[in-house]
Amino acid sequence: MQDKIAALRAHQQLEEYRKSMAAGFFETIIEQSEQVLAENETQPPADVALYVLGEVYARPNFAGMDYARSQLYFEKLVRNFPDSELTPEAKTYISLFETIAAKEKEVAAAEQKSGQEVNEVKKEGTAAPVSETPLIDDNKNFAEAVARNLQILEESGTHKPADEALYNLGLIYAHVDNPAKDYRKAQAYFTTLTEQFPDSELAEEARIWLGLFETIEKIQQIDIEIEQQKKQLTR
Repeated sequence: MQDKIAALRAHQQLEEYRKSMAAGFFETIIEQSEQVLAENETQPPADVALYVLGEVYARPNFAGMDYARSQLYFEKLVRNFPDSELTPEAKTYISLFETIAAKEKEVAAAEQKSGQEVNEVKKEGTAAPVSETPLIDDNKNFAEAVARNLQILEESGTHKPADEALYNLGLIYAHVDNPAKDYRKAQAYFTTLTEQFPDSELAEEARIWLGLFETIEKIQQIDIEIEQQKKQLTR
């Protein structure tokens, strides 16, 4: 009977915390949970506090979101409360974080490989292919740069320097400072470059960019699946 009462109380506490989370009171939840842990980390309601802290730091709408920190709280919950009703969900979260970490390593490896390929191009060809058509000026006027390269593309048709204009447009839409950054548009221009000008010096760099975009898309799809699983966990 005492176990049932304790479980019911823990469930009620968790529901209260989740209401506060839905309202965006993250800092209050963190403060309250840390007070519970300061008293005792191995006795209830510390299991609820650890679980809630793990959830808070995994929330996408929390400015202090930190998957690594969230994982630490869930791991402590599993370690300190192996028989808690919250432990199976904590283990699922840990598994999701391990998946994220593995995919981030894949992205880092892909970026490193791309950098090595670019360096090889520089060594073998004396210089990496550089477009001579206008990219962006010192003021980073991206809209003007797009207009100039589109004009060159229209005038050139399927002849050079259309390959340079396509490459520039891909870079412009992938540029981190471009307020109109659009990976899909960048991907479309790089794809057109590789299809229309497969022998261009710029085609190889375009293929490297396309490889990175494929990796980004995979990561984004994984993130969507993770968010869906997290929503199922909190139901």
